[in-house]
Amino acid sequence: MKTEKEIIKMMSGPELIRLAQVLRVPLTRRHISRTLIEQDLVDAIEAKNSDKSSVGQCELKNPAIEITRMRKEFGRKVAVKDLDLIVRPGEIVGLVGPNGAGKTTTLRVLTGIIKPTYGDVFVNGHNMASDPVSAKMKIGYIPERPTCYPSLKVIEYLTFIARIYDVPRVDALLRIREYVDRFQLDEFLTSYIGTLSKGNLQRTLLAGIFVREPPFILALDEPIYGLDPRGAWSLKAHLKDLKKDGSAILVSTHILEVAEGLCDRFFIMNHGDIVGQGSLTDLKDKCPGTNSLEEVFLTLTGGIPKE
Repeated sequence: MKTEKEIIKMMSGPELIRLAQVLRVPLTRRHISRTLIEQDLVDAIEAKNSDKSSVGQCELKNPAIEITRMRKEFGRKVAVKDLDLIVRPGEIVGLVGPNGAGKTTTLRVLTGIIKPTYGDVFVNGHNMASDPVSAKMKIGYIPERPTCYPSLKVIEYLTFIARIYDVPRVDALLRIREYVDRFQLDEFLTSYIGTLSKGNLQRTLLAGIFVREPPFILALDEPIYGLDPRGAWSLKAHLKDLKKDGSAILVSTHILEVAEGLCDRFFIMNHGDIVGQGSLTDLKDKCPGTNSLEEVFLTLTGGIPKE
Protein backbone atom coordinates (compact mmCIF):
# COMPACT_ATOMS: atom_id res chain seq x y z
CA MET A 1 0.00 0.00 0.00
CA LYS A 2 1.25 3.50 -0.84
CA THR A 3 1.78 6.04 1.91
CA GLU A 4 -0.32 9.20 2.09
CA LYS A 5 2.71 11.23 0.99
CA GLU A 6 3.16 9.04 -2.10
CA ILE A 7 -0.55 9.32 -2.97
CA ILE A 8 -0.50 13.11 -2.63
CA LYS A 9 2.47 13.27 -5.02
CA MET A 10 0.35 11.43 -7.64
CA MET A 11 -2.54 13.88 -7.35
CA SER A 12 -3.28 16.48 -9.99
CA GLY A 13 -3.50 20.19 -9.19
CA PRO A 14 -7.31 20.24 -8.91
CA GLU A 15 -7.21 17.17 -6.65
CA LEU A 16 -4.68 18.87 -4.36
CA ILE A 17 -6.85 21.96 -4.14
CA ARG A 18 -9.92 19.86 -3.35
CA LEU A 19 -8.03 17.99 -0.62
CA ALA A 20 -6.77 21.30 0.78
CA GLN A 21 -10.35 22.61 0.92
CA VAL A 22 -11.55 19.52 2.79
CA LEU A 23 -8.64 19.76 5.25
CA ARG A 24 -8.99 23.56 5.48
CA VAL A 25 -5.37 24.11 4.54
CA PRO A 26 -4.95 27.78 3.55
CA LEU A 27 -3.45 28.43 0.12
CA THR A 28 -2.93 32.17 0.50
CA ARG A 29 0.82 32.58 -0.06
CA ARG A 30 1.82 34.90 -2.90
CA HIS A 31 4.30 32.33 -4.17
CA ILE A 32 3.57 28.71 -3.43
CA SER A 33 5.17 25.59 -4.81
CA ARG A 34 3.68 22.12 -5.24
CA THR A 35 6.19 20.81 -2.69
CA LEU A 36 4.89 23.25 -0.06
CA ILE A 37 1.29 22.27 -0.79
CA GLU A 38 2.15 18.59 -0.49
CA GLN A 39 3.93 19.11 2.82
CA ASP A 40 1.05 21.18 4.20
CA LEU A 41 -1.39 18.42 3.24
CA VAL A 42 0.74 15.67 4.79
CA ASP A 43 1.04 17.71 8.01
CA ALA A 44 -2.72 18.31 8.07
CA ILE A 45 -3.50 14.60 7.54
CA GLU A 46 -1.06 13.56 10.28
CA ALA A 47 -2.63 16.08 12.67
CA LYS A 48 -6.11 14.83 11.75
CA ASN A 49 -5.11 11.20 12.31
CA SER A 50 -3.54 11.97 15.68
CA ASP A 51 -6.85 13.43 16.84
CA LYS A 52 -8.78 10.21 16.14
CA SER A 53 -10.04 8.51 19.28
CA SER A 54 -9.49 5.02 17.81
CA VAL A 55 -6.08 3.91 16.68
CA GLY A 56 -5.35 1.28 14.03
CA GLN A 57 -7.55 -0.70 11.70
CA CYS A 58 -10.63 -2.46 12.89
CA GLU A 59 -10.18 -6.23 12.87
CA LEU A 60 -12.54 -8.62 11.17
CA LYS A 61 -14.40 -11.28 13.08
CA ASN A 62 -13.33 -14.89 12.70
CA PRO A 63 -14.76 -16.31 10.53
CA ALA A 64 -15.40 -13.25 8.36
CA ILE A 65 -17.68 -15.27 6.05
CA GLU A 66 -19.75 -18.17 7.32
CA ILE A 67 -22.31 -20.11 5.28
CA THR A 68 -24.11 -22.90 7.13
CA ARG A 69 -26.22 -25.61 5.47
CA MET A 70 -27.26 -23.23 2.72
CA ARG A 71 -29.55 -24.60 0.04
CA LYS A 72 -30.95 -22.73 -2.94
CA GLU A 73 -33.71 -24.07 -5.15
CA PHE A 74 -35.19 -22.54 -8.31
CA GLY A 75 -38.46 -24.39 -8.63
CA ARG A 76 -37.55 -28.06 -8.98
CA LYS A 77 -33.91 -27.31 -9.75
CA VAL A 78 -31.48 -27.43 -6.81
CA ALA A 79 -28.66 -24.98 -7.54
CA VAL A 80 -26.78 -25.37 -4.24
CA LYS A 81 -27.11 -28.33 -1.87
CA ASP A 82 -26.54 -27.85 1.88
CA LEU A 83 -23.36 -25.82 1.57
CA ASP A 84 -21.03 -25.21 4.54
CA LEU A 85 -18.25 -22.70 3.86
CA ILE A 86 -16.11 -20.36 5.92
CA VAL A 87 -13.46 -17.76 5.04
CA ARG A 88 -11.19 -16.46 7.79
CA PRO A 89 -9.33 -13.15 7.96
CA GLY A 90 -5.96 -13.40 6.24
CA GLU A 91 -6.84 -16.00 3.63
CA ILE A 92 -8.01 -16.28 0.05
CA VAL A 93 -10.43 -19.11 -0.62
CA GLY A 94 -11.18 -20.35 -4.12
CA LEU A 95 -14.63 -21.51 -5.19
CA VAL A 96 -14.07 -23.49 -8.38
CA GLY A 97 -16.26 -25.63 -10.57
CA PRO A 98 -17.58 -26.04 -14.11
CA ASN A 99 -20.28 -23.82 -15.55
CA GLY A 100 -23.58 -24.37 -13.77
CA ALA A 101 -21.96 -25.79 -10.64
CA GLY A 102 -23.58 -23.22 -8.34
CA LYS A 103 -20.68 -20.80 -7.81
CA THR A 104 -22.46 -17.61 -8.90
CA THR A 105 -25.62 -18.60 -7.04
CA THR A 106 -23.54 -19.05 -3.88
CA LEU A 107 -22.04 -15.57 -4.20
CA ARG A 108 -25.42 -14.00 -4.94
CA VAL A 109 -26.83 -15.57 -1.76
CA LEU A 110 -23.74 -14.53 0.22
CA THR A 111 -24.13 -10.90 -0.84
CA GLY A 112 -27.88 -10.76 -0.21
CA ILE A 113 -28.93 -10.38 -3.83
CA ILE A 114 -31.12 -13.49 -3.57
CA LYS A 115 -32.37 -15.35 -0.52
CA PRO A 116 -31.52 -18.97 0.24
CA THR A 117 -34.26 -21.57 0.34
CA TYR A 118 -32.89 -22.29 3.80
CA GLY A 119 -29.65 -22.00 5.70
CA ASP A 120 -27.72 -19.13 7.28
CA VAL A 121 -25.24 -16.60 5.92
CA PHE A 122 -23.09 -14.42 8.17
CA VAL A 123 -20.78 -11.60 7.08
CA ASN A 124 -18.47 -10.38 9.85
CA GLY A 125 -20.92 -11.81 12.36
CA HIS A 126 -23.99 -10.11 10.82
CA ASN A 127 -26.82 -12.36 9.69
CA MET A 128 -27.69 -11.53 6.08
CA ALA A 129 -31.34 -12.45 6.70
CA SER A 130 -32.01 -10.50 9.91
CA ASP A 131 -29.44 -7.68 9.59
CA PRO A 132 -28.81 -7.26 5.86
CA VAL A 133 -27.67 -3.62 5.93
CA SER A 134 -24.87 -4.27 8.43
CA ALA A 135 -23.81 -7.38 6.50
CA LYS A 136 -23.79 -5.62 3.13
CA MET A 137 -21.83 -2.66 4.51
CA LYS A 138 -18.94 -5.03 5.21
CA ILE A 139 -18.74 -6.93 1.93
CA GLY A 140 -17.47 -5.89 -1.47
CA TYR A 141 -18.81 -7.76 -4.50
CA ILE A 142 -17.73 -8.00 -8.13
CA PRO A 143 -20.34 -9.86 -10.23
CA GLU A 144 -19.53 -12.23 -13.07
CA ARG A 145 -21.17 -9.84 -15.54
CA PRO A 146 -20.15 -6.35 -14.39
CA THR A 147 -22.97 -3.84 -14.50
CA CYS A 148 -23.16 -0.31 -13.18
CA TYR A 149 -24.90 3.05 -13.56
CA PRO A 150 -24.33 3.91 -17.25
CA SER A 151 -25.19 7.61 -16.90
CA LEU A 152 -22.61 8.27 -14.17
CA LYS A 153 -19.04 9.30 -14.92
CA VAL A 154 -16.31 7.15 -13.39
CA ILE A 155 -15.31 9.81 -10.84
CA GLU A 156 -18.98 10.34 -9.94
CA TYR A 157 -19.44 6.62 -9.34
CA LEU A 158 -16.36 6.35 -7.10
CA THR A 159 -17.44 9.39 -5.10
CA PHE A 160 -20.97 8.00 -4.80
CA ILE A 161 -19.69 4.66 -3.47
CA ALA A 162 -17.52 6.47 -0.91
CA ARG A 163 -20.58 8.34 0.34
CA ILE A 164 -22.74 5.21 0.45
CA TYR A 165 -20.17 3.54 2.70
CA ASP A 166 -19.70 6.67 4.85
CA VAL A 167 -16.01 6.96 3.99
CA PRO A 168 -14.55 10.17 5.48
CA ARG A 169 -13.95 12.73 2.71
CA VAL A 170 -10.17 12.91 3.14
CA ASP A 171 -9.85 9.12 3.10
CA ALA A 172 -12.12 8.93 0.05
CA LEU A 173 -10.03 11.43 -1.92
CA LEU A 174 -6.80 9.59 -1.09
CA ARG A 175 -8.16 6.12 -1.83
CA ILE A 176 -9.83 7.14 -5.07
CA ARG A 177 -6.54 8.55 -6.32
CA GLU A 178 -4.60 5.47 -5.16
CA TYR A 179 -6.89 3.00 -6.94
CA VAL A 180 -7.40 5.14 -10.03
CA ASP A 181 -3.63 4.99 -10.40
CA ARG A 182 -3.39 1.28 -9.54
CA PHE A 183 -6.04 0.27 -12.10
CA GLN A 184 -5.00 2.86 -14.70
CA LEU A 185 -8.30 4.71 -14.80
CA ASP A 186 -6.99 8.27 -14.98
CA GLU A 187 -7.91 8.86 -18.61
CA PHE A 188 -11.45 7.53 -18.02
CA LEU A 189 -12.37 9.59 -14.93
CA THR A 190 -14.70 11.87 -16.89
CA SER A 191 -16.01 9.11 -19.18
CA TYR A 192 -19.55 7.83 -18.74
CA ILE A 193 -19.67 4.29 -17.41
CA GLY A 194 -22.01 3.27 -20.22
CA THR A 195 -19.24 3.94 -22.74
CA LEU A 196 -16.56 1.82 -21.04
CA SER A 197 -15.23 -1.46 -22.37
CA LYS A 198 -15.76 -4.58 -20.24
CA GLY A 199 -12.20 -4.43 -18.94
CA ASN A 200 -12.39 -0.76 -17.96
CA LEU A 201 -15.78 -1.32 -16.34
CA GLN A 202 -14.21 -4.16 -14.34
CA ARG A 203 -11.40 -1.82 -13.25
CA THR A 204 -13.94 0.80 -12.19
CA LEU A 205 -15.89 -1.66 -10.05
CA LEU A 206 -12.67 -2.89 -8.46
CA ALA A 207 -11.63 0.66 -7.58
CA GLY A 208 -15.10 1.16 -6.08
CA ILE A 209 -14.92 -1.76 -3.65
CA PHE A 210 -11.53 -0.59 -2.38
CA VAL A 211 -12.73 2.92 -1.51
CA ARG A 212 -14.00 1.53 1.81
CA GLU A 213 -11.82 1.13 4.90
CA PRO A 214 -9.68 -2.03 5.05
CA PRO A 215 -9.40 -4.83 5.98
CA PHE A 216 -11.89 -6.04 3.40
CA ILE A 217 -14.36 -8.88 3.07
CA LEU A 218 -14.61 -9.59 -0.65
CA ALA A 219 -16.73 -11.84 -2.87
CA LEU A 220 -15.25 -11.82 -6.38
CA ASP A 221 -16.93 -13.66 -9.24
CA GLU A 222 -14.47 -14.23 -12.11
CA PRO A 223 -12.58 -11.00 -11.27
CA ILE A 224 -9.74 -11.64 -13.76
CA TYR A 225 -12.01 -12.19 -16.76
CA GLY A 226 -12.00 -9.09 -18.96
CA LEU A 227 -8.76 -7.64 -17.57
CA ASP A 228 -5.66 -7.39 -19.74
CA PRO A 229 -2.46 -9.07 -18.48
CA ARG A 230 -1.22 -5.93 -16.70
CA GLY A 231 -4.56 -5.40 -14.97
CA ALA A 232 -4.79 -9.07 -13.98
CA TRP A 233 -1.26 -9.04 -12.55
CA SER A 234 -1.98 -5.85 -10.58
CA LEU A 235 -5.18 -7.30 -9.11
CA LYS A 236 -3.58 -10.61 -8.11
CA ALA A 237 -0.64 -8.83 -6.47
CA HIS A 238 -3.01 -6.52 -4.60
CA LEU A 239 -5.19 -9.38 -3.36
CA LYS A 240 -2.09 -11.07 -1.93
CA ASP A 241 -1.15 -7.84 -0.15
CA LEU A 242 -4.66 -7.52 1.26
CA LYS A 243 -4.48 -11.09 2.57
CA LYS A 244 -1.32 -10.21 4.48
CA ASP A 245 -3.15 -7.22 5.99
CA GLY A 246 -6.00 -9.40 7.29
CA SER A 247 -8.65 -9.24 4.57
CA ALA A 248 -10.93 -12.23 3.89
CA ILE A 249 -11.41 -13.00 0.20
CA LEU A 250 -13.65 -15.51 -1.59
CA VAL A 251 -12.85 -15.86 -5.30
CA SER A 252 -15.04 -17.78 -7.72
CA THR A 253 -13.30 -18.76 -10.93
CA HIS A 254 -12.90 -21.49 -13.50
CA ILE A 255 -9.42 -20.27 -14.46
CA LEU A 256 -7.60 -22.93 -12.48
CA GLU A 257 -4.10 -21.54 -13.03
CA VAL A 258 -5.20 -18.29 -11.38
CA ALA A 259 -6.86 -20.10 -8.49
CA GLU A 260 -3.85 -22.35 -7.87
CA GLY A 261 -1.44 -19.42 -7.67
CA LEU A 262 -3.72 -17.21 -5.60
CA CYS A 263 -5.76 -19.24 -3.12
CA ASP A 264 -4.92 -20.90 0.21
CA ARG A 265 -7.87 -23.29 0.24
CA PHE A 266 -10.41 -24.50 -2.29
CA PHE A 267 -14.03 -25.59 -2.46
CA ILE A 268 -14.68 -27.59 -5.63
CA MET A 269 -18.34 -27.57 -6.69
CA ASN A 270 -20.15 -29.81 -9.16
CA HIS A 271 -23.91 -29.84 -9.76
CA GLY A 272 -24.48 -27.84 -6.56
CA ASP A 273 -22.44 -30.16 -4.33
CA ILE A 274 -19.05 -29.68 -2.74
CA VAL A 275 -17.04 -32.60 -4.11
CA GLY A 276 -13.70 -31.58 -2.62
CA GLN A 277 -12.28 -29.04 -0.19
CA GLY A 278 -9.03 -28.12 1.49
CA SER A 279 -5.56 -26.92 0.54
CA LEU A 280 -4.01 -28.08 -2.71
CA THR A 281 -1.87 -30.53 -0.73
CA ASP A 282 -4.99 -31.93 0.97
CA LEU A 283 -6.77 -32.31 -2.36
CA LYS A 284 -3.83 -34.02 -4.05
CA ASP A 285 -3.60 -36.46 -1.13
CA LYS A 286 -7.28 -37.30 -1.64
CA CYS A 287 -6.73 -37.79 -5.38
CA PRO A 288 -3.59 -39.93 -5.71
CA GLY A 289 -1.62 -39.43 -8.89
CA THR A 290 -2.68 -35.80 -9.41
CA ASN A 291 -0.05 -33.06 -9.65
CA SER A 292 -2.04 -29.84 -10.09
CA LEU A 293 -5.35 -28.22 -9.23
CA GLU A 294 -6.46 -28.86 -12.81
CA GLU A 295 -5.92 -32.60 -12.46
CA VAL A 296 -7.66 -32.64 -9.06
CA PHE A 297 -10.56 -30.68 -10.52
CA LEU A 298 -10.97 -33.01 -13.49
CA THR A 299 -10.72 -36.09 -11.27
CA LEU A 300 -13.47 -34.84 -8.96
CA THR A 301 -15.81 -33.57 -11.68
CA GLY A 302 -15.99 -36.51 -14.06
CA GLY A 303 -12.48 -37.81 -14.55
CA ILE A 304 -9.44 -36.76 -16.56
CA PRO A 305 -10.24 -37.03 -20.28
CA LYS A 306 -8.30 -39.73 -22.12
CA GLU A 307 -6.01 -38.60 -24.90
